[in-house]
Formats: sequence, C-alpha cells, structure tokens
Amino acid sequence: MTSVRHGEYHEPVDSIFLQEQLRRTLTNCVVIDCETTGLDPAEDVLIEIAALRVRNGCAVAVFHRMVSPSRPVPAVVTGLTGISEDDLQSGEDRAEAVRDLTGFLQDVPLVGHNIAFDLAFLRAACSHLAFDPPETLCTADTARRLVPRSRVGRYRLSTLSQVFELAHRPTHRAVHDVRATLDLLRMLSVIPADD
Repeated sequence: MTSVRHGEYHEPVDSIFLQEQLRRTLTNCVVIDCETTGLDPAEDVLIEIAALRVRNGCAVAVFHRMVSPSRPVPAVVTGLTGISEDDLQSGEDRAEAVRDLTGFLQDVPLVGHNIAFDLAFLRAACSHLAFDPPETLCTADTARRLVPRSRVGRYRLSTLSQVFELAHRPTHRAVHDVRATLDLLRMLSVIPADD
C-alpha cells in the first residue's frame, strides 16, 4: 500500500489493484477528447471530437468529427488549437456529431484525461440524448494516485507525456490528444509503484 498526496489529504492507493483495473480497461474501452471554444459548457461549445476504440491495448477504430460552432471561435482558442472558423465551415451539427459518437462507443468504459470536462460538453451538446457511459476512467486522477507530484510537478497531459517520453504528444487537437491519452493509460498500467 502506497500513499500519495491528493488534495489536502493522503489517499491510500493499492497500486497493484489499480493497475490491474487499468489493464482490464485496456482490453475494451474508448478513449475520448474534445476541443471547445472555452471552459464553460453552459456558454461554450464543442468544435472537435475524437475517440479511439481500444481492444487489447491497441487502437482498432478512430472516430473524428469537426463540429460547426454556433458562435465565433475565439482567437485564443485558434492560437491554442490551430482550429479556425474556416476549418469548421464544413463541420457537423453538434447534436449529430454526439449522436454519431454514441454509436461508436458501444457501451464500453470511456477514458479521458480530465474526462469530466469532456463529458460536460458532450452532455450539453446533446441534452435530448441519454449520454451516460457505463463506466469512466480519468487518466489525470489515476496519475495523481500512482505518480508522486515530486516526479511530475503537474498532472497535465503534456507534462506527463514529456516525463514518460510517450510516443504521442498532445497538441490541443483532439485526434492527437486521444493518442497521447492512450499512451498514458498504457504507461500507468505498468509503471512501478513510487516510480
């Protein structure tokens, strides 16, 4: 049993049990990432969705949609993601993109880095559809439980990708970030305790 700092308290972590859970998740899951016009799902909207269907640790299918926003893309978002309004002119309607995504999910666990953010935007985009994955796993929360802060400083996907020298690096484009998240999930499933 290992203790790692989590918030203002020490949370005991059974790393062997947690890593076994991660390995089970890797047998059949979907890794997801969304890009948005901002941080508030009540005010901002989806502009890109990407997901990887994973079987036995390998990506076997890719879902990717550019989403037509109902408002201008802020310059700061274009600067961060590289996504401009021109890129989104042929994008899908939000509700249609999320409906397509629900068909891709196939009722398997959903994995993401800070997944609560992605879920909030997906639910806001399609409030008339039931969007409740059977199980979710957040790689940011999992990293906080398995990796000491002294090793990584921050639990951002970019930081973890750099520290662990992952093959894919996040770029604030959904299709790249899901690949980095899958790499991180694989790494967390095998990293030695207190590494």
